[in-house]
Amino acid sequence: MSKRQDSNAHPPHEASPLRVLHVGPGQGQRGGIASVLAELGAQRARFQHAGVAVAIFETHGFQSVKSLWCFVLLDIPRFLFAALKGVDLIHFHVSVRGSFYRKFMLCLLARLLGKRTIFHLHAGNFQHFFASSGWMTRKAVSCFVRGADAVVAVSTAIATELRGYEGVTRNLFVIGNTAFSAEAMAGAALQEAPGANATDMTSYVAFAGRFTEGKGLDELLSATALLRRQGLRIQLRLAGTGDTERWTRAAIDYGVSDQVHFVGWLQGDAKLAFYRDAAMFCMPSHFEAFGISTLEAMFIGRPVIGTCVGGFLDLVEEGVTGYLVRCGDAHALAERIRRLMESPDLARAMGRQAVSRALSRYSVDAIVGQYIQCYRKVSQSKGE
Repeated sequence: MSKRQDSNAHPPHEASPLRVLHVGPGQGQRGGIASVLAELGAQRARFQHAGVAVAIFETHGFQSVKSLWCFVLLDIPRFLFAALKGVDLIHFHVSVRGSFYRKFMLCLLARLLGKRTIFHLHAGNFQHFFASSGWMTRKAVSCFVRGADAVVAVSTAIATELRGYEGVTRNLFVIGNTAFSAEAMAGAALQEAPGANATDMTSYVAFAGRFTEGKGLDELLSATALLRRQGLRIQLRLAGTGDTERWTRAAIDYGVSDQVHFVGWLQGDAKLAFYRDAAMFCMPSHFEAFGISTLEAMFIGRPVIGTCVGGFLDLVEEGVTGYLVRCGDAHALAERIRRLMESPDLARAMGRQAVSRALSRYSVDAIVGQYIQCYRKVSQSKGE
């Protein structure tokens, strides 16, 4: 199946649909996997048309003792009930630490019930988690991954990592994420006139993600300070959650506090407007399994500056839709920001190329079609 193949090309099945239960975070939790589940849930009709019935099972996190007990006393019984209601496949969306341990425990129960399972890795730092864990966790990883009927990676880089685990040699799929709301604005981004907003475009650099060192915030602040010393005062707007107080102090230490603005957690139209009004999107992550916020910015028509890791290698075409720099290289980051700030026509041209790339590779139709292909392959391989 090609990446652009429309899942709606398949006629509805007359037989009972293949029933897939997606397991991931919920109960008020935020983050990349929660966004993926929301996107999948919104596409139930597309899946149903292709003969797949999708259900979402949300677990509590392990952020507190109370949530841990909620998982044990509420989630586990609810999961057993859901799994026994005629589910054919159980699709586990996995990250590190608590996410891994929760899904592993539920996976053991699923296998005891004779259910086929899919291990779907969303974490760019999973290899570090594996290497720094004790032997019991490493054994659990091996059991979880090797015992799955299919393994899904969100990017080519994550697939390469998964191939390093002994036994992952078949039914390995690379399926990226979608950004349905942002995709709906792609047409307007492509039609933007070459000279539009050349004089009145708000000249800020947009960042969206968790406020952590792993997202490259220190390098972003350092690059902002370097550009200031060179005479270019950019505005940096940071959307997301995390230790805002810590990074506010860091901005003060770098001498750029008047250029840095924390805009909080954005959703819906506010988030799309945040991308639209920016000159570019910048995410200098140390690891990034995929990069949903990067894809959203691409659909809106903004060039991206990322790093040479993980999902960026699939999303960003160097010099065409944006730039990739080495992790931790604040000087290279500053140089790329300057180039786009001082060449708005280049930035808009890259933004239009970003829209085209996003549509060709990560449209809802393309991604749903890849999920359907995965499920059919697993279903047909039963008993092999």
